[in-house]
Parts: sequence; structure tokens; C-alpha cells
Amino acid sequence: MDDIVPALYRKILSDFNTSVKKDAWITAFEKKISQGSATQEDADRYSELLGLYAASALSDGLSPDNLPDGKIYWNIARRTVEPMLRRVTDMVNAAMEKILSAEHQKIGLGTKPVRAPFNQDRCDAIMNKIVNLSLGEENGGAESEDQ
Repeated sequence: MDDIVPALYRKILSDFNTSVKKDAWITAFEKKISQGSATQEDADRYSELLGLYAASALSDGLSPDNLPDGKIYWNIARRTVEPMLRRVTDMVNAAMEKILSAEHQKIGLGTKPVRAPFNQDRCDAIMNKIVNLSLGEENGGAESEDQ
């Protein structure tokens, strides 16, 4: 059986990137970041939009029609959901770093912003929930790892 995950993730990532690029608010936000006028409230909205686009791309990409037996197994979730969550986290962190740097510069604060770490436990919980829902509540994500 061929490994479907690389092509599946490329499609998910492409759908996500297309949605982000088409969003006028995100384009305006990126311009505000480059001008140093974006706020933390703007970053909150940015993270919400990225989350919505990631969820939509994952939902479309991980539909039963695209999956073996119509199920999301752990190895599929680990190779699609986790990279998408990492990407969104990196994008939000990069934006916040630029916003905080600009704010610090305006008030003469010399400290450098610290990036928030990726929350692997939360990611694993999300993937477990997705796998369990796909396989049925009676099946656990751990036993599907070998699939």
C-alpha cells in the first residue's frame, strides 16, 4: 500500500496557505506588522483566523474519502495535524515577536521577546481526540498507532 500522507499533507498545507493568502484582514495585518503598528489584539485575531483556516484545511483533507478505511489513524494524525499545529504556532509566535519588539522599542525597553514553546501535550490531546472520534469512542488512539 502506498503512503498517502505526504500528498495528503501537501494538499492540506496548500489549502491552508491559499486561505491565508486570500484573507484581506491577514494581508492588512502583515502590513501593520511591517510598519510596526500591529497590536496584541490584532495578533489575537490573527491566531483565530489561522486556527479556523487550519481546522478547515485539516477537516477537508482528512475527510473519510481521502483516508484508508475512511479512518484517521494515529500515524496519519501525527504526520498531518501535528505539523499544521506547529506551523500555526510558529506563525503566531513570529507575529507576536515582531509586535512585542516594536512595542518594546517604542517604550525604550531593551529586552527581547521570548517565543512561547510548542505545547506537545495539547497537540497530543487534540490528535487523540481526532483519532478516537474517527475510530469510534471505544477504540483508543494508542492501539491504532501501528496502522
